[in-house]
Amino acid sequence: MLSKIAFFEADDRPDIAAERARLLPALRQHLQSLGRNATVTPASGGTLGACFDAEIAGEKRFLKTHLPGARDSLGREADALAQLYGSTIVLDRFEVPLADGTARLCLMMPALALLAGPLEPAEAASLADACSERLKDWQPDGLASFEPYLASAATALKTLSSRGLLEQASAAEVRRLIALLEHRRADLPEALCHGDFGPKNIMRQAGALRVIDWEDAFHGIAGYDYLYWLTFMENRPFLKTAAFGRTGLPPDIERAILVLVVLLKSYLAVLSGEHLKHALSAEDRIAEILDLPG
Repeated sequence: MLSKIAFFEADDRPDIAAERARLLPALRQHLQSLGRNATVTPASGGTLGACFDAEIAGEKRFLKTHLPGARDSLGREADALAQLYGSTIVLDRFEVPLADGTARLCLMMPALALLAGPLEPAEAASLADACSERLKDWQPDGLASFEPYLASAATALKTLSSRGLLEQASAAEVRRLIALLEHRRADLPEALCHGDFGPKNIMRQAGALRVIDWEDAFHGIAGYDYLYWLTFMENRPFLKTAAFGRTGLPPDIERAILVLVVLLKSYLAVLSGEHLKHALSAEDRIAEILDLPG
């Protein structure tokens, strides 16, 4: 999530549509130069990715490259996927030369299947824990910590409050919970967190669950990914029954993390303008977390 926030905070952010248009012929040309009979089309969806659907030698593939300045994060994602799934997800990793003399890293992956419906909370919690456990010894360069999340929360709270998107009482309670999280951070269990553990990043490959899109991975708090998963709209029905007691964290810390995530998501929606389309306001979503029994 922080990469998306940083993108929309920047004044000189690249034009994603233009980048995809520039990369498409380069990808086609590169694949053809390797003797691969390929069709390539831009993939739908995605906030920041430069992604493409492809059919290569009769096999459906997914190609993922990156925007300027994001090469390292894509490289880390490839390494994380290799740690988790061996060579079953990243089938190939190659450089795509561009007309200006630069090159983009590209990952070739199989075409995975979307989930048919939401996971059950126990399955989501187990999946998040399993990924963290398998990546516990992974120590790539440049991996973020939890501190930028706290810093971004302060900016988010100030922005939403100044725009009248949070009521004064809600803002005060959010401020208290974020301060509590910051104060107790050093005593909380650490884990490698995905950073965007949501339904669209949990897919199936021949029936097995696969967690993709690891660009926002960071050293964080054990249980963060599961709580993040709960904040997606399709998982809201689980909030009242499964928000507390599944992470091993104290309930007040679980609530603080839920508030942090919804606060940052609301801030991102304001930065991107998406909040104007939302059925629920930032105040409604945060109040829902604050009002949860437990």
